[in-house]
Amino acid sequence: MGYVVLLLLSVGVTIYALVDCWRSSDDEVRGLPRPAWFLLILLIGPMGFPPIGGALYLALGRPALFPRQGRVLAPDDDPEFLRSLDVEHRRTEAERRRREQRERKEREKQERQQRKDLLKNDPTTSGPETPDGETRP
Repeated sequence: MGYVVLLLLSVGVTIYALVDCWRSSDDEVRGLPRPAWFLLILLIGPMGFPPIGGALYLALGRPALFPRQGRVLAPDDDPEFLRSLDVEHRRTEAERRRREQRERKEREKQERQQRKDLLKNDPTTSGPETPDGETRP
């Protein structure tokens, strides 16, 4: 009875490792190329103790369950984040300056137009000099 359980366990591990290796992509498998792991599982499995090839694949070649991530940086330590903040700040500052220049030019244009209208409509300014000190042609 004990041998049957051991045999079923070893066949189950080998089949599971074969299917997992077959379904994994080449970039997910660690250590060896995927075909090498497949051959290792098949060749070591039938010889001697079957689950050795499958167990090696599951321990060393299988995609990591919890992949290690790089060091997590706080936003104020992350150079990419700081760079994006700087770019955003420069962009908004340039937009603000352009808007202020447009508003200033528009205001100056309106003031010139108002002066011209005052000069045209003001009957008291009949001489060569205008109220703001400029001379008329």
